[in-house]
Amino acid sequence: MALGTLNTILNTAPIIIQGATRLVKLLKQREQKENPDSYDIPANLDDMKVEIQRLHKRLDTHDHADYEQVKLIEELARQNEAIATSLRSTVKQLHLMTLLALVALLLGGIALLWHLLG
Repeated sequence: MALGTLNTILNTAPIIIQGATRLVKLLKQREQKENPDSYDIPANLDDMKVEIQRLHKRLDTHDHADYEQVKLIEELARQNEAIATSLRSTVKQLHLMTLLALVALLLGGIALLWHLLG
């Protein structure tokens, strides 16, 4: 594996781990908040307004959490793309080195035969 690939992996691994940890934490917080409180049917219009406001606040909180999760997932995807690009480059370099080694081996074999026969 090329030095650049290793550097990319080592540099992005902590960021990926932090992002995944934040995502798990957000999901756990969301699960804890979703535990239903005892629900009482509003007795009058004012109670209904309060309940609607509470529901709007919960929806806003969920929207914000969803947005944060999407941002984290996008960041993880960008980091994965950078690692994949680096690995593709490393594979190309490895193929080139393999080809050069085979050419060198072939030329060495030809030179050896030439020396033995000549």
